[in-house]
Amino acid sequence: MKLKKLKLEGFTLIELLVVIAIISILAGLIFPVFVKAKLAAKTTTTLSNIRQLGMGFSLYEEDNDDGLPNVADGFPGVGRLDGWTYYSEFSNSGSTAGKFDVSRGTIYQYVNSKQIYQSANDPGAKESGLSFAYNGCLVKTPFQLGFNSSINAGSAANPSSMMLIGEEGTSGSLFASQSGTNDGFLNPETDQFAEWHSGGTALAFLDGHAKVMKARDRFREVMNGDPNSICW
Repeated sequence: MKLKKLKLEGFTLIELLVVIAIISILAGLIFPVFVKAKLAAKTTTTLSNIRQLGMGFSLYEEDNDDGLPNVADGFPGVGRLDGWTYYSEFSNSGSTAGKFDVSRGTIYQYVNSKQIYQSANDPGAKESGLSFAYNGCLVKTPFQLGFNSSINAGSAANPSSMMLIGEEGTSGSLFASQSGTNDGFLNPETDQFAEWHSGGTALAFLDGHAKVMKARDRFREVMNGDPNSICW
């Protein structure tokens, strides 16, 4: 019996080009989905972190007759103990974050985790150690550069709409140009929110809830709890 030789035929150049084109189209459709899913996961992690940190503040208040923690700010606050966080390096260059040892702040004993002080969306979080800033409108007046005590949480008129802490950006208003907080204090007269969540900012409020919102568009309301109020 004589066996016939099989004739093997490969793809033509046109067929290969068609396959490559189809793969490219599918990749173009799928890749943005993966990017969005990754960003959504980071946002979920960030919200979990800031919510846990907010719970730490609540525990601090319970131990201190409803009082909120002291706050160091600006260059004179470098190396100052007894603030909600501690920073060894202040950046006022507008392009880099400060350097923090959050374990030396007064809130740390209630959370015992350095990781929750960081936003998963903050590109410089691991180096700086802190992504979130305290609401400057919560300090007692008159405001003094360097170190301030805070009001009692119960004296805030609108705790559900007044920020406790939020993501601060030290430069620009675009995702690509921002780094994290310079001193852990969001000064209502000079500072701005980070916008790492498609233009949104992760915030924890005085009543304990946390969410992402476009805080820059509602700056006065977020800082004061009322769009018609002033801070200091």
